[in-house]
Amino acid sequence: MEKQRNGQQRGLKNFVKGDARINRSGRPKGFDAFRRAAQAIACEMVTDSEGRRMRCVEALLRSWAKSEEPQLQRAFIEYAFGKVPEKIDCETLENKTTLILHYGHEKEKVERDRLLGDDNPPR
Repeated sequence: MEKQRNGQQRGLKNFVKGDARINRSGRPKGFDAFRRAAQAIACEMVTDSEGRRMRCVEALLRSWAKSEEPQLQRAFIEYAFGKVPEKIDCETLENKTTLILHYGHEKEKVERDRLLGDDNPPR
């Protein structure tokens, strides 16, 4: 038997022009109704295991904060304080003044090198 393409080997039909199965309106652009339902649920009052009344969203955030799963802990931190940066920006560090501290026993050598005009003091 010859191998068929695009799903016909599983008994499926390809789309053709004017096919009734084509969704002309497309995927919904937003999930406004879903978001409204989620916000309504988040504002409902619930009672936790210790008998305290709080909003559902607060109970969810508290469970994320106490969770042992790193993904939930990270999600809690990101909602609370903003997204954790993926990359450190090193360009802002280029023109900064550097403070070099020396131990007491290095003082004589550092002063001597400075008086002699040594361009590469010890670090």
